[in-house]
Amino acid sequence: MVSPSRVLSLVRTRLLLTVGMCSTVSTWASPVSLETPPTLNFPLTADVCETPATLTDLELRDVVHIALCQAPAVRQATQTVEEHLAEVEVARAKYFPTLNASADVSRFGKSMRYAGRDYGDHDVYGNRENARLGLNWLLFDSGRRGAQVDHARANLTAALYNKVLVNRNHAIAVATAYYKASSAQASALAAQEAAARAEKNFLATQRLREGGVGSIADELLAKVAWQRTLVDSETKSSQATAARMALASAMGLAGQTPISVATTAHQHAAPVSADTRADATQFPMALTEQINTAVRHHPRLAAARAKTQAAAAQEQTIFAQNLPSLTLQADRDLGITRPSNANARQNVNSWSVGLNLQIPIFDGMATRYATTAAKAKVRAARDTERNIWLEEELALLTDINRLTSTTQKAALLNVAEASAEQAYRSAQVRYQQGVGTAIELLKAQDELSSIKQSHIDVRYELLATQFRVAVALDTLPATGVR
Repeated sequence: MVSPSRVLSLVRTRLLLTVGMCSTVSTWASPVSLETPPTLNFPLTADVCETPATLTDLELRDVVHIALCQAPAVRQATQTVEEHLAEVEVARAKYFPTLNASADVSRFGKSMRYAGRDYGDHDVYGNRENARLGLNWLLFDSGRRGAQVDHARANLTAALYNKVLVNRNHAIAVATAYYKASSAQASALAAQEAAARAEKNFLATQRLREGGVGSIADELLAKVAWQRTLVDSETKSSQATAARMALASAMGLAGQTPISVATTAHQHAAPVSADTRADATQFPMALTEQINTAVRHHPRLAAARAKTQAAAAQEQTIFAQNLPSLTLQADRDLGITRPSNANARQNVNSWSVGLNLQIPIFDGMATRYATTAAKAKVRAARDTERNIWLEEELALLTDINRLTSTTQKAALLNVAEASAEQAYRSAQVRYQQGVGTAIELLKAQDELSSIKQSHIDVRYELLATQFRVAVALDTLPATGVR
């Protein structure tokens, strides 16, 4: 097993793009001193809309930029941030007075009749106009508005961290799709090379049979092997097309959009000595601290902490609802009544200013029970924080362990591929010299194709894992999102 410090050294130099990695460690090397990986060389915490001129030979940077700009999930997270930002302003607006104006115009009529006498009866009708201006200002509310602002701000913070989390997760998803497309394309090329080798061997057995040296059985076996590689090549080509369509969809583009990945993505991972030995039973102290920092600043955990703060603010809001409040109230009324059949005109001009003190006395214990429920939500939110800590720590440790194992497998397969190449060439020479058999040649041919395919699979699994670890270790600043 390769030591975790070796793994972090690989991650530090690979990061996002398939840049060449550091040199091979020496045999029986002691754990390499840990260096903090540099930050990712393109942002994952904001929308980036840098679309390349063409969608051919796309680098990983281009793919992630397009995805962060086009993906609906990323835009939805941005809209959620805008929604919570508006809610903060709504909560702050409650500190300001409210001023309301109203006006009405009406037509009225009144008929008065007195029974038992024939005088005094009259009718009154006319127009009435009224205008009112009212001021209402909550001066004191026992901290309810402050708790509401804290609740809105905590929700905004959670939305900001969730935006970062969505960007990171989508970047990982599109990077995985990118490496799958690269792997599928490399597999298709390897299958074409295998078909070419099989055809060459079939033609060789055909010539030997026609020369009276080989047998028809050898020729037929080679022909079957060649036809099988043709079928495999067609399958791999179809899978490469499907992988490119999946990548386009992950980027937020239509599946039929013609795209291609850069050929530099098909490089081999940096060689690692298969004889490397290091004690990987425990992580170095520096790596342990780096893992703890990455988990502590993980956006998912930061969002959970903000949710806990929001739950605590909600508890305070509920508690303050049953406390006294003081409100300033002021009114100004203007009214004009114009009777149509009389000379009297009534003008009303009134105002009032006062304080309104409300002291809740009894509400059937509703506030008490609501506060108890809110406290339970706070405790549950803290437990959620702890659970997320454990989940993200396990996920990062699992990826580092997978990176260690995959790096070792890649090193072993690198050696195995070289051996398979030598075995295949040797079998070719032996068969052409009449020493070896066709079965021996075809077995070496199949073994070489199998090793090459395994090497491709492990290589791109290694690249995808390196990307996930690089993203995880590119932690957020301790001060949080701005």
